[in-house]
Amino acid sequence: MSGMESERPVLDLIIPALTDAGYEVYTHPSRQLLPSFMGDYVPDAIALGKPKNLAIEIVRDGTRSGSRERVADRFLGVTDWELRIYYARSGGGVPAIDGVTPDIIDRTITKVEALIAAGQMEAALLLGWSTFEAIGRALIPNRLSHSQSPARLIEQLAGEGIVTPDEADRLRPIANLRNAVAHGALQRDLDRTALEDFVATLKLVLHENQPVGAGA
Repeated sequence: MSGMESERPVLDLIIPALTDAGYEVYTHPSRQLLPSFMGDYVPDAIALGKPKNLAIEIVRDGTRSGSRERVADRFLGVTDWELRIYYARSGGGVPAIDGVTPDIIDRTITKVEALIAAGQMEAALLLGWSTFEAIGRALIPNRLSHSQSPARLIEQLAGEGIVTPDEADRLRPIANLRNAVAHGALQRDLDRTALEDFVATLKLVLHENQPVGAGA
């Protein structure tokens, strides 16, 4: 219902939080994925999971309230679906995250190594994952210009062949630990060897690929 140029920044903002919460998100879903009660209504995205499936509607300034009310009426009495409406300002949106140079990434990896050596495993994990996202943004900025959930970051890099299937398998447990620590699980046992392997993967991914704009 809303223009793609308005909805994309909003979706880029909310999708990482939904995937972190365990939802499977589909943007511009096909009708085969939609329940019959929605009729001819197609939401901008759906998120399948618990406690309820979500229909996501991005509303621009000036959208008539009557049309929103008619959509909301379809969800009355439906117990396993919820309509969530997000508002996008006309002419605005969520700003993209600036990319950084390989030199900055290299220096940050050195900081991660220093944190590991000092036994600051939680800080090393969080800074390391931030560095991994920065590497991804440097390599495929057109897809990763906004914040990414760890799962989507791995998926995008694996889909481009930037990380191998084996590397992706090793990264997923690190991603789960990152999510836990970032959301307050401060007593997780963080294995030093696993973090050192993660740092080695960061270096490999950065130096075996050519960041966009880095020159020949």
